[in-house]
Amino acid sequence: MRQPAQVVAQRQVKQGTGGHSEAVDRVALRLAGIARAQAQAQAGSGPGPRGTCASVSQWDSDTPAWFDPIRDPHGVGWHLDRLLFDAGVRDGAVEAGVALVDSVRQLALSHEGGRWRIDAQCLGQGGAAPSRGMHQTPVLVDASGRGMAAARQLGLARRGRDRLVWLYAHLPVDRDDKDQATRVCADANGWWYSVRVPSGQRVLAFHLDSDDAELKALRDPYRLLAKAQRHGLLAGIRPATMDFPVHLRPAGGGGLDPGATAALPDGFFAIGDAMLAFDPIASQGLFNALATADSCAQAIGRYLDGVGNARARYLEEMRTVEARYCQRLGETYAAVSRYARERFWLRRTAGNAGAL
Repeated sequence: MRQPAQVVAQRQVKQGTGGHSEAVDRVALRLAGIARAQAQAQAGSGPGPRGTCASVSQWDSDTPAWFDPIRDPHGVGWHLDRLLFDAGVRDGAVEAGVALVDSVRQLALSHEGGRWRIDAQCLGQGGAAPSRGMHQTPVLVDASGRGMAAARQLGLARRGRDRLVWLYAHLPVDRDDKDQATRVCADANGWWYSVRVPSGQRVLAFHLDSDDAELKALRDPYRLLAKAQRHGLLAGIRPATMDFPVHLRPAGGGGLDPGATAALPDGFFAIGDAMLAFDPIASQGLFNALATADSCAQAIGRYLDGVGNARARYLEEMRTVEARYCQRLGETYAAVSRYARERFWLRRTAGNAGAL
């Protein structure tokens, strides 16, 4: 009989507000389930999932292109309060028997005698001094996102030199803003995304390169909003006040080299952004996290049952996913011919992929 799983989580400081939202389709929700998030919303612990409405884009033309989710073969997707959703998934794991250690400040990893060893320094409770703990396991999974806390400590590095970052703000609630559409718009040096989230706030985000000369200026909310409002698709965004911060986060794609990962001792796996991070234009981040977790769980089951090539099969699946993603990503960016000579878009065409 297998022992209950144990999760050691390194504490991270969250940026932004509790209004963070993410769109996810029904395929992903079949993997994770949505009932818990809905129940929490009904109990008053936070905003619940909201079905996605139409999307409209100005990608290769100033003429808006509309898409209604009723035409989507997978049905209507959802906008989730991501923090609430994550809390629900975490609570569900604990109820299923997972032992969660979520006060970890530092980790040290090693592999001894066919098992992984995790030496953890944990935050003290109630002002107490930090404590230390040691955990041993036959399987170590890096689910730490783009930071790749475990993989980096084991000497792995993220492939790719994508400079993409995103500036985003949660605009104050505007009672007159009834628009539920997801809006995407290409610009000369990047692209925009805006939608109202379950909290009632509107997210306004601009994706550009980290070495863009305009980046620093756009940290100012007035300049960010003014740049957005030059586009007809975003001109109607008028927050009630300008008292909101503009956050900056990395957004580039890339992932672990499956070959380098396979060279590590047996029992190491990575999922989600730690394995392969997607460009936000793919709108597949949460789906990728859930799908890789599902595939990895099956691979771990085979590994613990003594199947020798369990990890190799999982890594081969990840190679296939990455190849398909890269092809579609290139096609998406190449479709914007009106800005084809601009540096941001030149970097993302098939012939210049290495210049990211």
